[in-house]
Amino acid sequence: MMSENNLMQEPVGGSMRRRALLAVFVALLLVGAYGAYVVSYPKYPEVKGCVNPFAITKPVSRVQENWSKAHMFFKLATTRDFWKLAKPWDVDYSHVKIAKHTIEYNGERITMLAMGIPLKDKKHVIAIYEFSKPVQGVKVTSKEFLVHNETIFVRAIGVNGDIKPLSDCTHECSSDADCGFMCMQYCCRRSYNIPCMISCCGACGFAGDPARVFVCVLTICPWCYEGCNECVEYGSWCMDLAP
Repeated sequence: MMSENNLMQEPVGGSMRRRALLAVFVALLLVGAYGAYVVSYPKYPEVKGCVNPFAITKPVSRVQENWSKAHMFFKLATTRDFWKLAKPWDVDYSHVKIAKHTIEYNGERITMLAMGIPLKDKKHVIAIYEFSKPVQGVKVTSKEFLVHNETIFVRAIGVNGDIKPLSDCTHECSSDADCGFMCMQYCCRRSYNIPCMISCCGACGFAGDPARVFVCVLTICPWCYEGCNECVEYGSWCMDLAP
């Protein structure tokens, strides 16, 4: 005769098995979706020179997006550039910021989706910018930052899916002739000017601690990040292949 304990345990065990099967199904679904997305991923255009999109575009308006955590997870799980920098389960979704900007480029208005993505380690932040039309060939640009005390370090930089990890301030080239394709210059270390960022981007004044202010500025006012945080050291890296 089945004991009372066994009768009580069976539903619990069945529930756990169902949850495990559901987790496996979701994981397989995400892997399949990502695989299909990569296979059908559009070919990037050719980058024209060493481009900083924020230096050649002008902000017109913005709308902050209010995505669910599930929507954010699926977006990152199907974003090739993000997978080269981190994994969707490393993200602190409670503090992700997403905004859609209307910007002016070459007399035309286009859109830019900006995503500020803090990781759970509370040290690293990823910024991804997707343009509706290429800006001198740049369709997607991304950076991984390490925020430490009053300094912002760039740990990885990407243009159109070509991601370059940077353990230190890298000096790989001085001209295109030093590379297989192109020499790209970047700022690898900036001073961290919180008062200037808040003054420039008032919407981020109540974002919270300095790391959250940084995430907010990268998303809501990326031009303020460029203008406020003075570059302390420049580096360079080779984009080895044309996108």
